[in-house]
Amino acid sequence: KQWYQRRVAITAGKIPQNYTNARDYCSHLQWPLTNTGIGMATVQNSAENNDVKTLIRYAFGMKFDNNNPYKLGNWAYIGLTKRIDNDRKLTKQEKGEFNPEQWFYEDRGMARYDNFRARMPDQQQQGSKKKGYEYQVVVQVNKKGYWDDTFASKPLPFVCQYCGKYVVLSKHVSWTAAKGHCESVGLTFATVESKEDNAELMFAAELALGDTLHEKRWNNDNWVWIGEKEQMDAEGKGNGVWTHWDDSPLPYSPKWDFKLQPDNWVKKRGEQQVVAMSRKDGTWDDSFTFLKRPFACMCKERSCNFA
Repeated sequence: KQWYQRRVAITAGKIPQNYTNARDYCSHLQWPLTNTGIGMATVQNSAENNDVKTLIRYAFGMKFDNNNPYKLGNWAYIGLTKRIDNDRKLTKQEKGEFNPEQWFYEDRGMARYDNFRARMPDQQQQGSKKKGYEYQVVVQVNKKGYWDDTFASKPLPFVCQYCGKYVVLSKHVSWTAAKGHCESVGLTFATVESKEDNAELMFAAELALGDTLHEKRWNNDNWVWIGEKEQMDAEGKGNGVWTHWDDSPLPYSPKWDFKLQPDNWVKKRGEQQVVAMSRKDGTWDDSFTFLKRPFACMCKERSCNFA
């Protein structure tokens, strides 16, 4: 995601929820270093819209299903709702008109940007006079970055506002491939500079992968590749010096998984020389590059701060 050169400010809830439940979920998420709720994502310019678009593609696949455009996984909620003139059917002439003075984010003010599809928003109606009507007054964004108004009762994935620098991806790849995946989208392989970074990375992993762990400790689902490695000597053996993936110094003294770690275990296919972080407790383990696991990327700079 080239977008992450600026920031990582969102994360996706992959389990579909109606708008109210999605809003509550995001509101109750706690940043790792504060007690402040995150809230749903705001999109106030094209760059932020591109962030959301790319996040949805990474979470649910890069391709948009044109044969089934409203397929689950093509769309996700953001935190924008229509608060004024939101309880009636629109006339044909009114459909497709976006009045920013009627649309507001959850506790974040009036909309200053939109990217609605042609002839949207149209505020369609469903229900009956007897049971009551519901109108399309919340916003969903698709993998192409286009917006549409939809019903708040519709279960959808959703996007929370997350001011952090790490993003964890669930796809299982080797350590070497993980580095390439991050770079292909304008990110860098995640590195850890401090205890606080390690805590933030743990948080990002839980957001992306949930808090359920595999019962077997060494199952690859329980570990996340990070961009740390051991320096190798001329004979291809580890020399005990651990650095970032780009050979820059590792200023942090991590807590390794066991007292004897790193243990540089050797197999025919090579030596344990790269690092995976435990989703259980954030400890590190030296590992073989060929194992396939989830992985962490990070933005090159953070443009927002925890508050």
